[in-house]
Amino acid sequence: MDVRRSVLAISTASLLCLSAALSGAASAATASGGVKGDPQPELKPFNISTATSAGTAAMEANGDIVVTYDVDNSSKTFVCVLGRGGHKCLHSVTLTPPGGIGDYDTPLVFAPSANHIVVLQATCCDASPDGDDLLYTSANGGLSYSAPARVGGTIDVDSGALIGSDIVFAEDGGGGAQVESVPVTASGPPASTASPITAESFAVGVGTYHGGALIASESTTDTTAVAYAPAGDNFNASGSYHSAGSFKHEDLLGISGGALLTIQTTGKDHVLLRLFNGTGFGAAHVVPGHGTGGPQAFGIAQDPSRTVHVFADRAAAYHLVEVSTSNGTRWGPQVNLGNAIANTFFSAALDAHGSGLVLGTAGPGRGYPVLASQTVSFSLKSGTIRKGRSTTGSGKASPAGAGREISLQVEGSGGIWHTIATTHETASGSFKFTIKGASAGTFHYRAVASDRAGYLMFGYSAARSLHVTG
Repeated sequence: MDVRRSVLAISTASLLCLSAALSGAASAATASGGVKGDPQPELKPFNISTATSAGTAAMEANGDIVVTYDVDNSSKTFVCVLGRGGHKCLHSVTLTPPGGIGDYDTPLVFAPSANHIVVLQATCCDASPDGDDLLYTSANGGLSYSAPARVGGTIDVDSGALIGSDIVFAEDGGGGAQVESVPVTASGPPASTASPITAESFAVGVGTYHGGALIASESTTDTTAVAYAPAGDNFNASGSYHSAGSFKHEDLLGISGGALLTIQTTGKDHVLLRLFNGTGFGAAHVVPGHGTGGPQAFGIAQDPSRTVHVFADRAAAYHLVEVSTSNGTRWGPQVNLGNAIANTFFSAALDAHGSGLVLGTAGPGRGYPVLASQTVSFSLKSGTIRKGRSTTGSGKASPAGAGREISLQVEGSGGIWHTIATTHETASGSFKFTIKGASAGTFHYRAVASDRAGYLMFGYSAARSLHVTG
């Protein structure tokens, strides 16, 4: 039986700023030190603090990442702002609900605009007519928060999404999937509650498509149903929603944007991705690398470019791995984000390049950097030269970053790669080295594009062979 964990995706666009370029020269002689293989040292989890609940993450307009989860046995809510690529809070606040009521469920965090952060936290229980869901607001980038507004109406907060300037949140239960929507500046609850899916709900998720609301619900009969309300409709009215699909023998793993992730409950236990097209979902695509073979945890995040990222924590290795796709038919390589044995819940905050952070909680609060990949081409003008002569090694990195450092490496004994020269990319991403044949033999070279903490992985080219004759 699959043990499932959730990934809540709260994504916002952020620019990837890179800068400028030259060419360089190198000798066939090796340098000291070196690395083996294609290491990615930035892909390393880090501890934030102790968490006593599941948590969520969001990205600010400047690229900073906000994380939140409960602390003190779920009696308070911790909110931390992390600088991009940083491993410690730039600043943090602990929110205490009024009147001694306790926190409940998972706090949701959103960053609607520059320096504007809101936290939606379900609490219990003082029988207020305005509900027990509290909305905290910061207007200074998370340095401080206002007294909370009661915006809960009649439901708790099991899942939610920022849709335009509204927070749409949902609760599962015997009455089906129930939904409420409030502005990010709300001072009170909505006038009504929507019931878009009436079948008893075991799990619920909220997505969005072109400003509309997608509500996904898993019933006790292993059927995942999705309802859609277009942009401009009243998300608090049941009549605004119509069926967008129903998938038998499939449990809900998550929904993000217009991307739905389910797992088969019969047959091969495939993990399936479907993409919403405005009226319904397209064909199911099997997520690679995740068939039967023990407990697994899955989640999904659609970034602002609409690329879909699927995260999985497999019991066989307890590593959090990521695969991504733009259409479900072609998938990028699997990326290992690090050991995730300490966590049971994940939330992703990604920019339009697919970089950002996964927050691991329900255990220690941990950050798992998610970085965009770089491709690097590299070739030699001549594969054979005489001793004392030179050839040119040239290539191109993508995405281009004027001024980003490029290293020329040569392979030594034991498969260790040594950096022997550096240069910088031009504005188009191109670079070149002059390589001199200082001694006879066959040498293997590669080009390596430097990383950018919080944004880019190292990029490694394929190796090229140079034969130097005596």
